[in-house]
Amino acid sequence: MKRLMEKLEHLLELGGIRKDVTLLVISGAAVICSLLKFQPFPFDMAWIAIVLCGLPIILEAVVGLVTAFDIKADVLVSLALIASICIGEEFAAGEVAFIMQLGALLEELTVAKARAGIEKLVHLTPQTPLEKAAMASSAPSPPSRCG
Repeated sequence: MKRLMEKLEHLLELGGIRKDVTLLVISGAAVICSLLKFQPFPFDMAWIAIVLCGLPIILEAVVGLVTAFDIKADVLVSLALIASICIGEEFAAGEVAFIMQLGALLEELTVAKARAGIEKLVHLTPQTPLEKAAMASSAPSPPSRCG
């Protein structure tokens, strides 16, 4: 079971941000088509967003529950997706899946940018105590007042 969960995690990580953006664009177009009642296929276009954005959410929820017994937002969103589909609200399910994946992408980009900023700050710190001492001795000390 653990090996299966590791394979699922690896599968979800393939493609990176470029894959996520591509799936979001396709899903966004599908949600808009569903909203406008444009149906070139024999099924509601929201199903495209449900499959492209909803399945990764459900898989992440399953992996989190099975491996770490971790209940995150993915579990609750998965329940909302499944419930929406069960009551026949495909548009709502597609919309929820799209919005959650968009939020996850924005979070990932924000964390990456913050991490890069922290790395830059770490590289600015002195590497040895001698550099600290040299920096401290080059700064003039304030005059001391006696009496």
